[in-house]
Amino acid sequence: MSFTKEQLLPGENLIFLARQHPLVLFRPVLLNLVTLGILVALSIELAKAWIMAFYIVPLLYFLWEYLEWRRREYILTDHRVVRQEGVLSVSSFDASLDKINNVFHQQTLIGRLLRYGQVGLETASEQGTTVFDFLSKPLDFKNAIVRQRELYRSPAGGPNVSHPPSIPQLIEELASLRDRNLITEAEFEAKKRSLLDKI
Repeated sequence: MSFTKEQLLPGENLIFLARQHPLVLFRPVLLNLVTLGILVALSIELAKAWIMAFYIVPLLYFLWEYLEWRRREYILTDHRVVRQEGVLSVSSFDASLDKINNVFHQQTLIGRLLRYGQVGLETASEQGTTVFDFLSKPLDFKNAIVRQRELYRSPAGGPNVSHPPSIPQLIEELASLRDRNLITEAEFEAKKRSLLDKI
């Protein structure tokens, strides 16, 4: 299942949600295209249309890989970093911001051109280093983690001190809820107007 507000801890706010780059679907897409070409050629050559029924196998493989890609999420809140994945069974990894010692990212030349790469977390726990592969816009995710970690560690930004979010932050949160279909466009516009009236 997708990460929802119900999975947030009390007083916790969603900051950033990242996914792997769609390039991770290249192999199943390529397999589907090649298989489709071969099956079409065979069905024409042998004049037997039923051969196309074999296309269901690579198609199901693609659908499974697509679902896994959609369900693999990398979440940053103002308390922790979460990796959640799984279609039938769900697994997750949490790293508290105060346990993260170092954050790094790595991109190849192709990764820089296509905007994907790795983000790694070095934590003061048994897990040590955790690497998130093929992340879309990895530098944005890394910078967001570093920014949140510093806010979390600052004397005024500890977990027990609540700061009212600014109006632009509230509008960004509303947009995130709208993009995740948790509120409608009409609700978003109404709440946005209400917030802008307070400025």
